[in-house]
Amino acid sequence: MKTNSTILLKELLSIARKGNENINALKLLKHDQLNMKPHSGGWSILECLEHLNLYAAFYLPEIESTLNTAATPQQAFKSGFIGNMLVNMVKPKEQLKKMKTFKAMDPKGEVLGKDVVNIFSANHSKLIYLLQKAANNDLNKAGTAVTFTKLIKLKTGDALRFMTYHHQRHLIQAMRIINTSQ
Repeated sequence: MKTNSTILLKELLSIARKGNENINALKLLKHDQLNMKPHSGGWSILECLEHLNLYAAFYLPEIESTLNTAATPQQAFKSGFIGNMLVNMVKPKEQLKKMKTFKAMDPKGEVLGKDVVNIFSANHSKLIYLLQKAANNDLNKAGTAVTFTKLIKLKTGDALRFMTYHHQRHLIQAMRIINTSQ
């Protein structure tokens, strides 16, 4: 995938900012509503958010570190093969398909409190900040490690795409849980 860097960042920022509306709705829910599992099985809202918190704990510092090393912004962004593959795995589609996650990123069975929502909100705000900061950097620069191996480094743009679409995917999932339980 090749695209204009500015247009890509605007698109990602728009998606992330829309996520704030969902986060604000989630903050109003009671603990038992946040812990409710969908009738079809799967994660509760808190488990969805904790899953994203686990990813954020790894990726946000990695992305920030890459952005802190100066690099002249490039007009075009060209996604890497692995980065594009990871993004396409998490990018929301019409029909969300269940996916297996890495054991280290699976919150199933953990006792989770409402603080998970506040931590996620802070992580989401940090993602928005990094998307804004990325406008002054080269999205093609590789340097963001991945959770499953130290041998692969993602381009900054791919890491930002992965995090943004991953947040979007699980916020859609969380809102679907609310809508089907009412």
